[in-house]
Amino acid sequence: MRGTVKELLDILAAEGLLTEASAGAGELSPSSLSANSREVSPGALFICKGFTFKKEYLDMAVSKGASLFLSEERFEAPIPHIYVKDIRKAVSLAARWFYGYPGERMSVTGITGTKGKTTTAYILKAILDAAHPGKTAVFSTMEIDTGRGGRVSHLTTPEPVELQSYFNEALENGCTHVVMEVSSQAMKLSRVYGERFPIGIFLNVDEDHIGGQEHATLEEYVDCKTSFLTQCDTVIVNRETRFFDKVLSACAGKRLLLYGHENPQEELLREGETVSKQALSLPLSGVIRNVDCGGQGSRFELGYEGHWYAFESSLVGRFNVENLTAAILAAFVMGIDPGTIQEGIRNIQIPGRMAVMEYGGFHIVVDFAHNYLSFLNLYHAVMDTFAPKRIRAVFGSAGERSGVRRRDMGLLADRYADCVYLTEDDPGHEDPEQICEEIRSYIKKPCVIITDREQAIRRALSEAQPGDVVLLAGKGSDTTMRVGSGYVPYISDAGAVKKWIAEQKRK
Repeated sequence: MRGTVKELLDILAAEGLLTEASAGAGELSPSSLSANSREVSPGALFICKGFTFKKEYLDMAVSKGASLFLSEERFEAPIPHIYVKDIRKAVSLAARWFYGYPGERMSVTGITGTKGKTTTAYILKAILDAAHPGKTAVFSTMEIDTGRGGRVSHLTTPEPVELQSYFNEALENGCTHVVMEVSSQAMKLSRVYGERFPIGIFLNVDEDHIGGQEHATLEEYVDCKTSFLTQCDTVIVNRETRFFDKVLSACAGKRLLLYGHENPQEELLREGETVSKQALSLPLSGVIRNVDCGGQGSRFELGYEGHWYAFESSLVGRFNVENLTAAILAAFVMGIDPGTIQEGIRNIQIPGRMAVMEYGGFHIVVDFAHNYLSFLNLYHAVMDTFAPKRIRAVFGSAGERSGVRRRDMGLLADRYADCVYLTEDDPGHEDPEQICEEIRSYIKKPCVIITDREQAIRRALSEAQPGDVVLLAGKGSDTTMRVGSGYVPYISDAGAVKKWIAEQKRK
């Protein structure tokens, strides 16, 4: 049980964050914690934060009975205050204190990477479910599941107050393990500041999330990604990631497990790059060999601590073998036996990730790919798995995100796709047609713009011929579309396909 605010003040002072606190503030014991003035209840500790925070929000919190406020900016208010140097770091520490450090009472594995976080999270959850049924929570881009079913998630990593409430809920639900995605934005905005991760997985890093409301430079993005590793005890790292030397430097003093292919696949790197010489000089903890990927799944061998283990999974694509390996190594670190791991991964399905359907002699692939590395992996997987006659690619790019994505998507489509159908994909406040035009400027192949996403999918399906692959990328299993400042219902890419197929069968 938490004590009085005096404990929080001591924590903030020890971190060098405390600027000033009202006399008597330390004797208070808040009944709740909130950063939303509309949700404040009597006795709450109210947090003044956000790019658009206004004094009126604090006034509303006071009128609703807040007993204390935490702020970086100084405000006049008739309740005690705590002023800090960095509100984001302070909020993370305050939330951990308020909920009694629930994350420290479970085994928490954090996963970061430009591509593959969600898939790896669900692979590891499937393994843990096989070892400890009903004891694993997952916090992902897809959902927040605290052990009693999931709810929709709109942030890869929740804000600190929500995150700690989810940890607490998972603990109360009897969970012993948590698997969570940790985004670069979460690190930049200190959402997990102060949290310790017994195991951290670093999948890869590539040029993405640069500009707009994301990261100012590629260097900042990579720094945010690698800073996560400093909060981990054991780190599992893909030897074939870009910026390996910088990743390795962040692992200083940690238990390090490197994984990679016996023979690295250079073509998955940016043009003109090679696997780091330093990476190649270091021994691998997990060695991947004899990879066999087909339409029904993947088979491979993994060398670990002097033994070779054979694994097979329903997941398709060489890149998923790497995601599987990262999760398997985490399971080995936790002491899970190979047989349980094999059981957990054998028939796993990740909604919206490399989901395959077939109709009329052609295949339809639904995937969440939305950046350079994920698109490159997806095209390679489609070609290796299906040897398609033609690839018909349907995709768009999110609004208010890095322009680098649009360039990369266009260039890769021009290289690998035969027909391109550009459409909307969470446009936000941007004009989806303008986004599509920007992508089209990099494409010389046959290309049409159909901003209504369901109609674009229907057009691609209706034009597909036997031997083709229709590739639907970007939305996965999402059932909402970000438009303006909110979300509107969307049938989902898989739903649009199933609806079209049903109509064809009725004809």
